[in-house]
Amino acid sequence: MRIRMVYMLVAGCLALLLPGYAAAQDDTKTAAATCGVDIDGEKANALEAACLREFGRLASRKGDLLTLRLESGASKVYRDDPKACETDDAKNCISHRLAAYHAEARVYSIVIQYYEGSSVELLSARTGKVLLVSGTPYFSPDGSRFVVIDNDYGHGGPHDLSVGSTANSSLSLEWEHLSEAGELREWRLERWIDNDHIALRVYPADADRRCPDNNCDAMLARFGNSWVIRRLSAPQQ
Repeated sequence: MRIRMVYMLVAGCLALLLPGYAAAQDDTKTAAATCGVDIDGEKANALEAACLREFGRLASRKGDLLTLRLESGASKVYRDDPKACETDDAKNCISHRLAAYHAEARVYSIVIQYYEGSSVELLSARTGKVLLVSGTPYFSPDGSRFVVIDNDYGHGGPHDLSVGSTANSSLSLEWEHLSEAGELREWRLERWIDNDHIALRVYPADADRRCPDNNCDAMLARFGNSWVIRRLSAPQQ
């Protein structure tokens, strides 16, 4: 089974942002900020355990059920089916792991693992709205936008890069880039420069994150209602 796990960096403490749950503050206040550290499929259970400790009563797991609290007081429940995975039931094999929470956007990130491949469901703590994305979401510092990177050419979606928005308490994709046939690439986020510019690195898929021609820098820039990828020239030697 080939499973690609995805995670994003957590910013801040969830309990401080969800009104009506002051009792959870003591649970989260002293927790180590280890939830959502990076992409690492071998540490999925340990990572979720860190998230559950950090979020206190706002997130919990009982056996195959993952429960997340919303600001309204309602809950969202995710159910795993480990028996289907054990019996190679590819149709029903599914598991969910809480990967992160972005404090500025007030959005949970839940990794969904299938028999082959994975996706990420973004869940708004404010509205309960969800958005399923095929790759790793990375939020801008103010939480207003996120870029999705999908490097899974075997089981991922058709778009290797996407940009989404959290405007008006919604979750939506505003731009998607089709993977180019004949040139398998691996994208990596360097940083959000501002809400309209994203610094990236792009490698040949088989280069093990090495840059053979020293020309791996790229910029994703917004123009009006769309985004454009610009490959940056290699520095002169």
